[in-house]
Amino acid sequence: MNNRVVKKVLATMLAATLLTMPIVAGATDQAEPAQTQEQKETITPAATPINAGGTVIKSDVPGAYSVGKTGSSGVTGFVVRQSTSALAQAAGLAKNEKPFVSAYDINAKKSPAAFASFQGAAAATGGTVMGGINVNLAKIAGGKLSELPAGTSVPATFAVSNKGGKTLAVAKVLPGGATEILKDQDDNPNTVTVPITAGPAAYGIIGY
Repeated sequence: MNNRVVKKVLATMLAATLLTMPIVAGATDQAEPAQTQEQKETITPAATPINAGGTVIKSDVPGAYSVGKTGSSGVTGFVVRQSTSALAQAAGLAKNEKPFVSAYDINAKKSPAAFASFQGAAAATGGTVMGGINVNLAKIAGGKLSELPAGTSVPATFAVSNKGGKTLAVAKVLPGGATEILKDQDDNPNTVTVPITAGPAAYGIIGY
């Protein structure tokens, strides 16, 4: 079965799954913690670029990025696929406000509830969990973080080690446990591109 047919079948499965997806309470485990020293040191003008099969993917959205640092999350890189100016305009931000992304590694030991939701989503669609991260898409002004307008969405790319060439998707888990499976929007076997939304959420990579 070729990759296009696999993705078509997967899309049908995912559409059906969204109608019956179980809810796992407390799926994000806890409120986003205060920044660790490691995260403070990784506040940069942009995320580290992803090299996906020779193609460099990058963004200029500022944030605290600590993805792929621990080697335990299964995710090796993460970038927002929209410029700071375009995202600010789409979110209707004031001149003194900028979008800000906090993204960091999680694993089953430190975030058991989030991974329980990932596992439930994977089991419902016949996949396996390959890793996950927490992401908070917010805004910053005067050194203070606050929420972006509800409904703000932006495409983002997650890099993974996909030696088996699996078809990828993302399980998005909101605070409280609401879970949604997002279909990959790119054709690179080592990345998965999906829309992320304003506020905190856990994102788990699922392989089929």
